[in-house]
Amino acid sequence: MAKPPLDSRREAICAWLTANGINPSHVPQNADITISEGTAGRFLCCEVFDLTSDGQRQLDERGQYAAVTVVAVPLKVDPPVWWQPYVKPSRDQLLAVLERVKALADEKGEMNTYIERARLRAVLELAYEGEGL
Repeated sequence: MAKPPLDSRREAICAWLTANGINPSHVPQNADITISEGTAGRFLCCEVFDLTSDGQRQLDERGQYAAVTVVAVPLKVDPPVWWQPYVKPSRDQLLAVLERVKALADEKGEMNTYIERARLRAVLELAYEGEGL
């Protein structure tokens, strides 16, 4: 099935989160959003901003980015048919990619240095953004 235009997808995801009791404005743009099953039924698991008692976003332990926490709510409404769960790569996965990039750079020598540096830079940016390294 073809995906609808980006604005329509965003609106559909926001409506779906709202229908399941999650305020979309509390969900980071790159939030992990999954559905899990347990003995009590299906749950929507989603990263949300960690808010203070007065509704302000808290900063992470380094004081650089908004802190996030994971909430799990009973799944009342199924997601749009085109929706796919999203989970950011783990630190270990990012480090494994980094090692593969380093090995490839060693194998190919100088002729691919520019490309490999660009890949390495992209991996490191993901690592710093997603894992707070």
